[in-house]
Amino acid sequence: MTGLLQDFRYALRQLQKSPGFAFAAVVTLALGIGANTAIFSMINATLLQPLPFKNAGALVKIWGTNPKKGVNVDLLSAAEVQDLRHQSTSFVDIGSSTDQVYNLTNAGDPESIPGYQLSANFFDLLGVNPILGRTFSRGEDTAGREHVVVLAYQLWKRRFDGNHGIVGKTITLNNEPFTVIGVMPADFSYPVRDNQLWTPLVVPPGTAANRSLRFLRALARLKPSVSLQQAQTEISTIAGRIAAEHADTNAGQGALVVNLKGEATRDIRPALLTLMGAVGFVLLLACANVANLLLTRSAKRRGELAVRAALGASRSRLVRQFLTESILLSLLGGSLGVLLASFSVNGLVRMFPPTISNLNIPRVESIPIDVRVLGFALLVSILTTVLFGTVPALAVGLSLHERLQEAGRGSRGLRSGAYRGLLVTSEIALTLMLLICAGLLIRSFHDLVSTDLGFNPKGVLTFRIILPETKYASEVQQRIFGEQVLERVSALPGVRSASAVTFLPLSGWYGVRTFTIAGRSADNAGSNPPLSWSAADLGYFRTMGITTIKGRGFDEHDTSASQPIMVISESAARKYWPNADPLGAQATLNFEKEPRTVVGVVGDVRQFGAVSEPTPQVYVPFQQAPASLICFAVRTDSNPASLATAAQRAVWAVDKDEPVSYVMSMDQLVSESIAPQRILMFLVIAFGGLALAMASVGVYSVMAYSVGQRTQEIGIRLALGAGQREVLRLVLMRGMAFTATGVGLGVAGALALTRFLESMLYGIGSTDLLTFMTASVVLSATAFFASYIPARRAAKVDPMLALRYE
Repeated sequence: MTGLLQDFRYALRQLQKSPGFAFAAVVTLALGIGANTAIFSMINATLLQPLPFKNAGALVKIWGTNPKKGVNVDLLSAAEVQDLRHQSTSFVDIGSSTDQVYNLTNAGDPESIPGYQLSANFFDLLGVNPILGRTFSRGEDTAGREHVVVLAYQLWKRRFDGNHGIVGKTITLNNEPFTVIGVMPADFSYPVRDNQLWTPLVVPPGTAANRSLRFLRALARLKPSVSLQQAQTEISTIAGRIAAEHADTNAGQGALVVNLKGEATRDIRPALLTLMGAVGFVLLLACANVANLLLTRSAKRRGELAVRAALGASRSRLVRQFLTESILLSLLGGSLGVLLASFSVNGLVRMFPPTISNLNIPRVESIPIDVRVLGFALLVSILTTVLFGTVPALAVGLSLHERLQEAGRGSRGLRSGAYRGLLVTSEIALTLMLLICAGLLIRSFHDLVSTDLGFNPKGVLTFRIILPETKYASEVQQRIFGEQVLERVSALPGVRSASAVTFLPLSGWYGVRTFTIAGRSADNAGSNPPLSWSAADLGYFRTMGITTIKGRGFDEHDTSASQPIMVISESAARKYWPNADPLGAQATLNFEKEPRTVVGVVGDVRQFGAVSEPTPQVYVPFQQAPASLICFAVRTDSNPASLATAAQRAVWAVDKDEPVSYVMSMDQLVSESIAPQRILMFLVIAFGGLALAMASVGVYSVMAYSVGQRTQEIGIRLALGAGQREVLRLVLMRGMAFTATGVGLGVAGALALTRFLESMLYGIGSTDLLTFMTASVVLSATAFFASYIPARRAAKVDPMLALRYE
């Protein structure tokens, strides 16, 4: 222990004698460790932290599937949930839920509150207790007892000032009174962060018996002795039995059991693991640079090493001293890295837009630097010691005779020079791999933002209204409300056109209907297919800039009293009428009795954003099929945001109790739909730039050191008649030899690495030749200039001074 303390004190004195070296090494390590710690903090907060539920690992979701129809994940009907609950033995219990939006009124400004309806056993399944009051009790999910509500902590604090007397009070939701029975903890959110309240799920008898009406999400808790695979086997068997017994509604229907944690992080996991790999490369580059610094410094300490060896210091003693100095640098760099990470993690949180609609991208309010993160930073610091400390330590492990000879003649240190060459070649290879990944993401993102969405988002303001069915129960009331709002909004200054639709593109909300094409038998492939649908008013296609390809859109003659019609998308026409003109064809949408006639074909719209292919879609006139959900689109010549307040007032002029939600421009919706891809690209570019800078420093330092060591040789060459160009070429050739080797290794590594990026690329392949060539040229040019500076200095060496150089 005394020897170790002596080593640390000696190492500290050595660093104090070389403040420039210490600063460069610590900052380089801090950047590498800090970047790794920041990304790991994000992974820790989203992927590694257990869900705030009792024994969360036993919680699973059960989804419906129908491979024959291309449906990999589907909701379940109430009857299917009941069958699974009664027939399965793998679960403690099964609960069900469905999303619901509530209009909160009589408590300040009206507000649209996202919530969920839950079966009475749901909170017990999760194993979470409220901080105030209670959760649902048995029987409160039956008609007549369902007017109770549990509040989220955030809603309780924001709208009710954290009033501890709220339990037992009545609030107005969707124009009906609900009694507050509990408040959940601050860290509880299910199934998404934005959920603000929960009410009991009541399934009407008619809906409970309708197996084709799938609207429920099922949550189950595995029994202690049951594995996920065992549960999947049993559920698949039950689903097959149900499909055989109810072939008219369940033919081809299956079931899928997935872990709740894996489901919640499915979409973000690949991106975070990609970022972790990228910052891992940055750390390796930082270690290589610091190793080069240590090698250079050890060369300057040959005399000291020779003296210490002559005085009896063993090879292991000298290696231990170098490792001690490496540990000290790692701890200093790690401490500074954690400090940098603590400042940067909140910036990572703010990069994700708060209104992002993808349910599988979890949102976190903050990213804590907890014990797990600190342990990771310590582990990385120890790892860096091994990575950059071992090579310099071994490089000094020469024999005593060699050390004394080198100290006496100032030799070039061939062994340490080979180590430096290996390190800089590795840096170039790693940097190229990272640059190629960044280049692929840049090109992919460029193709993504250039994708034709099928509509023109420029200058369009959007907002959403959900009418309470207790106040707007009939279709006539819903239609009149929509028409009155459109009339007032259309009259606002600067408005070119205004329209309404049930499901707005990129909003995160969508509808799926099946339809039966007239004249086709039940076994025909075109019979009863699923497709997206929306009810749109007569100005929708014009307002959104959707092209009419054939036939017509909707007009003022398409009323509730006129012939039922529909307009289909180009992909629907191509898929379901491949060899015929769809105009005039008839099809019946499910839940409707009369067939609709196709009167027009419009361009495809990417309902789910540029990352997805257009889906077949059908539009029906809003006047013939109004709904309680109404999305408004307003095209204006000015900044859409400037109309937000006026549009809200126009709605309240029709009904002062109707909240207006999701007020944003269409451009903002487009931007947020590609936010994950943009953030991933930005971070990988940032890490690629940092890697390029580190590689440049590595090349420069190696070449500068090489020139310094070969000053006598260069002087002799110049004295014997060599020109400056020859010397310049000599040094540059050495630098470019390192570069060529590194580029070759980097290309080979990138070919293997980029295969893991394929699922995150859009429009290009993972082996895109242009990207590989561009990244190679950029890196080679950077390495050339990094080599040129010391090469130019070498070419200007004075031969007389060089011959006296030692």
